[in-house]
Amino acid sequence: MKHIPDLLWCEIEKLLSQKKSKVGRPEQDNKKAFEGIIFILKTGVQWGYLPEKYGPPSTVHGKYMKWARTGVFFKMMVKAREYYRKRNKKNNWYAFDTLLKKAPFASFGGKNPTDRSKRGVKEGLLVDRKGAPMYVTIASANTSDSKMYKPTVGQLKKSKRLRIIAADAAFDVNDLYCWSRDKKNLALIAVPNPRRKKNVHKFSVPHRWIIERTFGILAWFRGVKFCWAKTLESALGFFQIACSLRLFKMSGIFG
Repeated sequence: MKHIPDLLWCEIEKLLSQKKSKVGRPEQDNKKAFEGIIFILKTGVQWGYLPEKYGPPSTVHGKYMKWARTGVFFKMMVKAREYYRKRNKKNNWYAFDTLLKKAPFASFGGKNPTDRSKRGVKEGLLVDRKGAPMYVTIASANTSDSKMYKPTVGQLKKSKRLRIIAADAAFDVNDLYCWSRDKKNLALIAVPNPRRKKNVHKFSVPHRWIIERTFGILAWFRGVKFCWAKTLESALGFFQIACSLRLFKMSGIFG
């Protein structure tokens, strides 16, 4: 994406604070800075290698961190969900899973149990039947999968309709079944954990592969394929932007 569509920028611009004081240097064009952030997200290059046409790397990075800390990218994802839901109202099926990633500089990272205890992070993602990334969370790599279920799925608003959450054996936990049923009118359907239920027939949850496809699509953004961020706000910001762009694209905002 070389340029941000005007329709998309009109929605994003509403979320950004404008400099009101005339004291100091004139503020750099926010649209140019945002395009620079998208360039970093798409290519995965270091901030120092940002092309000059987007402005000074330190300025663009400063804007990114300011927007990440003030929740601009969270609001952007909320707006993207609103656009998507206007065109996909009838959905009562979701899938949840997590993904481990390398994070050599993350101060909030933890020891990755699948990568010789190297520093890493774990991303939680909830998608709908079409694979749209609806809600996200990030935690250290040594966080249990089951502990990321409530913070992510808990962002779903209560509904009168029963909704189904498909998951793998890591979420076959009685506490999660009870929480889903009592708090959010959800039905968690997880693959039976063979270590806890040896005599139970293992079955495949239909369509759960859709979330794996979404993880693969999001990996096209090389800025989130690996976690190079140092802070949780920075890592979560890039993840939220990637999911927002995916939602906008599935809403037809890119044509």
